[in-house]
Amino acid sequence: MKIKDIGGEFGLIVRIKSKIKLYSKDVVAGIGNDAAVLNYDKNNYILFTTDMLVENVHFSLKYYSPQQIGMKAVEQNVSDIAAMGGIPKFAIVSLALPNDIDVEFVDKLYNGINEKSKKYKISIVGGNITHSKEIVVSIAMIGFAEKKNLTLRKGAKINDLIFCSGDVGKSSTGLELLKHNIAGNSIKKHLEPKSRLDLARKIVKVGINSMIDVSDGIASEIKHICSESKVGARIYADKIPLSKNTIIDAKKLHKNPLDFALYGGEDFELVFTAPINKLKQLKKHDIVVIGEIVNKKYGTKLVKNNRKLELKIGFVHFK
Repeated sequence: MKIKDIGGEFGLIVRIKSKIKLYSKDVVAGIGNDAAVLNYDKNNYILFTTDMLVENVHFSLKYYSPQQIGMKAVEQNVSDIAAMGGIPKFAIVSLALPNDIDVEFVDKLYNGINEKSKKYKISIVGGNITHSKEIVVSIAMIGFAEKKNLTLRKGAKINDLIFCSGDVGKSSTGLELLKHNIAGNSIKKHLEPKSRLDLARKIVKVGINSMIDVSDGIASEIKHICSESKVGARIYADKIPLSKNTIIDAKKLHKNPLDFALYGGEDFELVFTAPINKLKQLKKHDIVVIGEIVNKKYGTKLVKNNRKLELKIGFVHFK
């Protein structure tokens, strides 16, 4: 049996989770969120996450500078901490590098890592280096979240509104432009994505019920929240935020920008749910309402042209 036969990446995660035994009572939340949550003191939790970038899977040296790879490696981990309502503090960086790689490449890679570490005041406190056929950059990051601000995927409640920050679809649109050697404003959004840490910190103080970052497309993220919260969702296609640049660039590719938003990824925007009585406070920020949480029996639906369509899943490794 192959990994693709059990649902790819997410099926494999479920399988691994079923085999894991926790040996500490200090684990508040393990597999199934953007970061693990561990007890720390009476007011705070530790957040622990990891993510990697693999050459020719997550980046190509045809498009990325070494500095951009380092920047992205930090941003994607910060985005995970942000999605939990926390603040990043410490990181370790592990590298797998080809034997013939230039030292200057590593210098520039760390220029990118250091630039983002300075921005977020993250201390790099260790790591590991080995050799491989292709470049791998793996970061493990520790952060902290006040107990009152911690936000998991499993907190969505029926009648919650579903919100999305910023605009989505820009990163995957940029990637397709690069692949087709077409110029466009979306390219920089793909090469230099940014987390929404500042926004996350503001909205968790308003009071929200669940949250996730957009790393695999809106569709996948909604499904993750629904699965963990045991609810359904109704998403409105015409409410999903698309920038003018994404629409223009998608047109160059003869593609529907909505597909990039739903099934692309690496935008690192935030999708979250909150009760309707929080709407007035939340509307002060860079967010829009894209749907609502419903009973699980109604499933996860995309409302498009007055039709309710089954919400497909976004990008999945191994499928």
